[in-house]
Amino acid sequence: MNITERLNAVIEEEGANRPFLEKQTGIKAKRWSNVQSGQAKAYAEEIEAIAKIWPEYSYWLVTGEEVAEVGQVSPLTKRANKN
Repeated sequence: MNITERLNAVIEEEGANRPFLEKQTGIKAKRWSNVQSGQAKAYAEEIEAIAKIWPEYSYWLVTGEEVAEVGQVSPLTKRANKN
């Protein structure tokens, strides 16, 4: 899974829509649309913005690895822990 796929996984798992992302991050909904569709690569600004909203995904978002013992998980792990 590449970083754009991980970014999309967080957004999808958290049920965030583009207007919410625009309001929370100041990044235009159209930009989020382009990143999510793969028409544009995710820049540091988008990655940092998602990490600020959902800090529990920060490490996984950037590296693709989890450090569960310090609360750094993937959306799939977070969902599994809820169930």
